[in-house]
Amino acid sequence: MPASCWWESVKYDYGGFQQDNPSSWVAWYDDLTNPLASHSYASDGNYTWGPRSMYQAAAASPNANALDLYSINCRDNATYCSGILMSYAGTPQVYDPGSCPVPVTFRFFAGAPPQPLVDPQDLAQVARDYMVIPDPVAERNPKLDLTGGGTLVSLPTWFWVTNPDAVGAATGGTRTIRAQVGPVWAEVVARTSGLSINSPAGGTSCSPDRAVRVFAPGADDSTGCTVAFDAASVRYADGYPVDLSTSWSATWTGSGGTGGALPGLSRTVTTNVPVAESQALVYSYR
Repeated sequence: MPASCWWESVKYDYGGFQQDNPSSWVAWYDDLTNPLASHSYASDGNYTWGPRSMYQAAAASPNANALDLYSINCRDNATYCSGILMSYAGTPQVYDPGSCPVPVTFRFFAGAPPQPLVDPQDLAQVARDYMVIPDPVAERNPKLDLTGGGTLVSLPTWFWVTNPDAVGAATGGTRTIRAQVGPVWAEVVARTSGLSINSPAGGTSCSPDRAVRVFAPGADDSTGCTVAFDAASVRYADGYPVDLSTSWSATWTGSGGTGGALPGLSRTVTTNVPVAESQALVYSYR
């Protein structure tokens, strides 16, 4: 996952900054900021580099030789204008020149700097891609031996999902995944309206509750997920191809009040269901 922003060590070629000479740090700061004093946007530069007192304190610190100066780099300008960068920089918004707020992007650290900043939206996309949504596995009734394990025209044929997670039956049709990198987090919620059944001779849509309702002798057909096929499958050698599908919308929320919509997910499996005319099962005995 690409980082949005990261702390990068300030090198010698950055305005002549001498990392191993603490006594030069305040003078280096003055050389950078003093020329801006006569400009209307002087605060831009001053706040970007931080206050003079920060360099004075670092240079006077007993462990000054262990300190390294870092600056924040970001992959695009939009990130510089984000509230997330303010949080990553660890400073409040201090200046807004009219295009976007300017945080302090220079800081001394002893040892390694903070982990790179991950954009919550990038994190949400990765979480969505890792979300486990299984294919629906279904049983059906009837399975008549005389029709090759099939059913009859116009007979309500029950379908039910045997893996409830495939339709979110235990969670109201939702699945949730959360990811976190350092202080940045994102939570993705996927929602489905249930199971869709489609075939050349009929179909239906069923809520998660109905989609997992198992057939029982004497059960009211209106309570189950049923399809009444309207014609025999004589043109299909193995029976009608019946698609069992779930469609999931996805939304996310994340650090800093971020959030939005993500591309949806879908799962489809196909099973073959032979369908015969009922009169084909009438036998004459002599």
